[in-house]
Amino acid sequence: MKKTIIISMLMLGGMSSWAQAPQSQAKDPVCIFDGTVTNVPDGSKIIALTPHPEYKGAYIRDTVTTVKDGKFHFEKAIRAGDDCHIFNDVGGGRPLRINLSPGMKTTITGDGMDSYRWIAENSSPDQKERNEYARFKKEKLADYVELEYKGHLASKAMSIATTEEAQKTAREESKRIHKLQKPLEQNYYATMYEFIKDRNFSPIFAEVLYAIAKYAFYADDEENMDKCRKLYAKIPKDYNKSEFFQLKKFLYPDFKPLKAGDMVKDFTLNDHDGKPHSILEFAGKGKYLLLESARKACLSSVLDRPKETLKELHKKYADKFDIVTIAISPKIWFDNKDFPKEEWMELGFNESVPYQELEEIMGTYFPKEERFIFISPEGKILAKCSENNLDKKIKEYFPFIE
Repeated sequence: MKKTIIISMLMLGGMSSWAQAPQSQAKDPVCIFDGTVTNVPDGSKIIALTPHPEYKGAYIRDTVTTVKDGKFHFEKAIRAGDDCHIFNDVGGGRPLRINLSPGMKTTITGDGMDSYRWIAENSSPDQKERNEYARFKKEKLADYVELEYKGHLASKAMSIATTEEAQKTAREESKRIHKLQKPLEQNYYATMYEFIKDRNFSPIFAEVLYAIAKYAFYADDEENMDKCRKLYAKIPKDYNKSEFFQLKKFLYPDFKPLKAGDMVKDFTLNDHDGKPHSILEFAGKGKYLLLESARKACLSSVLDRPKETLKELHKKYADKFDIVTIAISPKIWFDNKDFPKEEWMELGFNESVPYQELEEIMGTYFPKEERFIFISPEGKILAKCSENNLDKKIKEYFPFIE
């Protein structure tokens, strides 16, 4: 069966790990999975995601079985130290993460389409603790968890929409859900912090601490960042899951972000023809510059891009300002026909540039959720913003806009 790689959106702007999936080795011990679910249609695909053996943050996706009469069964070779995600590929179900040991048998039960809320039981101590966290969230934070699921459904609806109208409807629903979720966020993360602060280290501990630290980082909440740093000390230094490395980047960033008033810092990336370009070819050359970060490997982010607005502005004011898009995507997507070349300069994050350089660029320019940077004709950073307030910022920082 053909296998593909799932994108793992990493810290510092969502850089993705991609690769060709190797075949499973016969020597890998086989784990057994038995599922019993209700309110899931027969024929629903069950997908398994297992870590790629060579590329950190990448997962191998494989359709392993289908649901029949409310049951499913599959067997999968799992290496020592690996975990597994499974999900129902109908109805937008989120992945259920399962902690394993080689040769282990896991029983999965659940009701409804959201596989994230199914329960996996096996003899792994880490899985037992994962289930404790799941029960706590279900009991104490049900409203927030339900909105998380609805937001996931809206994102999936955007990714599969075939008309502009359907995309618009899904986008509006996503924004509506986000608006409902926003007032609940502070309580959600504060409650989860209280739950984990006296617990010992485990993989789920690291995952939850990562989520709390990420929220505090984006909220510029230094008090909670300090609290997270104290809990970070519980994580063994030899723990090699991606949450550890991403968490460290939130709590102990390697790069100093540029802010309003700073001059641009040079970097070089390649265009679609593989030709290198310095950002100083465009910044500080007497014209305003709009620098965009576009996660082109994430379809919902692509659909959220105000591309038509940018095209109209660029066409009308090409003598006043330039646009440079940094396309955060592997080369296979950077050159994909579904994401055609822009009418302005587009530079790609791909395997031709060392990973450390990509981290430095994103940590310097786009460490948080801002996707646009306004740069003066002299090369000075004027402001940063997300797509949600781009129209307002354009009129504020580009004085030639009517």
